[in-house]
Amino acid sequence: MAKTIKVGVIGAGFIGSYHLEGYRKCSGAEVVAVCDVVAERTKAAAEKFNVPNCFVSIDKLLAMKDINAVSICTPNIDHKRATLKALAAGKHVLCEKPIAMNARQAQTMINAAGKARKKLMVALNNRFRADTRFLKKIIEAGRIGKPYYARSLSIRRRGVPSWGVFGQKKLQGGGPLIDIGVHMIDLTWYLMGCPKPVSVSGKTYETIGATAGHVGMFGAWDHKTYDVEDFAVALVRFANGATMMIESAFCVNLDRDVFGCRVVGDRGGVGIDPLSVQMEVGGHLMDCTPNHIPDNNMYDEEIAAFVEAVAGNKPVPVPATEAIWTTKIIDAIYASSKADKEIRLK
Repeated sequence: MAKTIKVGVIGAGFIGSYHLEGYRKCSGAEVVAVCDVVAERTKAAAEKFNVPNCFVSIDKLLAMKDINAVSICTPNIDHKRATLKALAAGKHVLCEKPIAMNARQAQTMINAAGKARKKLMVALNNRFRADTRFLKKIIEAGRIGKPYYARSLSIRRRGVPSWGVFGQKKLQGGGPLIDIGVHMIDLTWYLMGCPKPVSVSGKTYETIGATAGHVGMFGAWDHKTYDVEDFAVALVRFANGATMMIESAFCVNLDRDVFGCRVVGDRGGVGIDPLSVQMEVGGHLMDCTPNHIPDNNMYDEEIAAFVEAVAGNKPVPVPATEAIWTTKIIDAIYASSKADKEIRLK
């Protein structure tokens, strides 16, 4: 009989509910405890998802010896602390994106996972989309040739979250780059084949979010506490000669929201949102987009993949050692903008 992985979920807010639902659907997992600093939120989550133990203390959850793994669904500022505590308690960890506030914190987490001999996976769920998997197969089969250029786009014209701490740098680490940009930067880099970044030149802009009188897709936000970037642009150079352009925004005066990526190879190209495939056939560039790809739930697929890796003692599909590169790129964009120069990566 296959082993059932006993899980604890740390953080019972918006994203925590996706993890709780994913584990509930996963036949190989059982959530035995949930915790959150807000007692009412913890109790509500426990009741909704039929979790037998609820705590406001992470230490009490981690003290449960039958827990094999945890999901960390806290604000960014607590990713490092919670992960280190969980690893020290002997638990495997699925940490929400971004892995940490910065790459320095991320490396500390990676070192701790290695020392504890536990798995550390980062919840970059766009890798689990059905269209991502389809395009990854095409690219790996050489159908678009060698990827040499890409665009990562995560643009909300007026999309500052009106809840949580998304506009507070000291608690979040940054704005759209670290919140929504991290998804598309990682997805684009993943489709490119994960080449090594060597330099970043970027610029961030703060023109709208900290001023009064704006209403966006999530309603009005607190402009008084907003101190992150509205909009960021960057050029990333890779060791293999490829390049990636990045645009990410909570607030920007453009004509439409865009959330997707494009990857260009020397024999064709692909894109996500909308899904597109181009290939050169007989000297002609042909549009070869498939008619239909069955949809899937990327959150559930992510949870199932983590549980399978823990149960089977296999490598996790999104290891922290990969996820840290996206964080290094984001760190370098902020550093480049501040210093007004290109930043070299190591």
